[in-house]
Amino acid sequence: MEKNRIKLYRSLHKAGGRDERGLFLVEGPELIKEALREGWPLEEVQITHSFVEESHAGKELIKLIDLADVPYYLCSNSDMGRISETKTPQGAIALARYREPVSRVNSEEEPEIIVICTCISDPGNLGTILRTADWFGIGRVILGEGSADPFAPKVVRASAGSIFRLKVESANDTKAIIKRETKSGRKLYAATTGGQLLPGELPQSGLRGLVMGHETKGIPDDILSICTETVRVGGRGKTESLNLAVAAGILLNAVSNE
Repeated sequence: MEKNRIKLYRSLHKAGGRDERGLFLVEGPELIKEALREGWPLEEVQITHSFVEESHAGKELIKLIDLADVPYYLCSNSDMGRISETKTPQGAIALARYREPVSRVNSEEEPEIIVICTCISDPGNLGTILRTADWFGIGRVILGEGSADPFAPKVVRASAGSIFRLKVESANDTKAIIKRETKSGRKLYAATTGGQLLPGELPQSGLRGLVMGHETKGIPDDILSICTETVRVGGRGKTESLNLAVAAGILLNAVSNE
């Protein structure tokens, strides 16, 4: 690979480079296939010689890329190691372009359930929450101030392709979003360790949503105070806390009536 191409890929490891170029990385054959399946715009794909020559999966990926009319280039394992954000590259990496979020629900309809994330800084947790929201058919996820970049490599990987299906929006004023949603009749339930409701007490119909906060600091008081109600995940063991993404899964299961 040319040095300037390697430099481009490496620049996308950081948020500044992604924002400047409007591009992000999609690493691994399965994620690339998810992006192709959802019609996400890919600029190009880099694939190692060994992945194509030594595996059936590599040959199948080439066929899918050809069908989508996306340019691809063969590179060495050492070059793949230079451009990959992971310690163990999977043999293929794509350049994907930012695009406006597209919801699976009718744009004229309000999604029944939404998720608002505020100050969720851990990329793995955010990606897992996106994956879980996708599993439960959530129409919209809003990322408030202090949340991780949804196009960061670790978030994209942890989402397992859900980032290509969900309508994910970034918000500069979480309080304004919550006020607007509650004014329109939506009930928003803030997840806290000392919440008043248990998962089984959450409503399973009507406009509703969950508000999730920082992994250790929780939801800021000024946001907590304007939510409809608080909810907690009860536990019986002695561990100090529950992983945020696990708690989100339990609450989404409860609120989605699954």
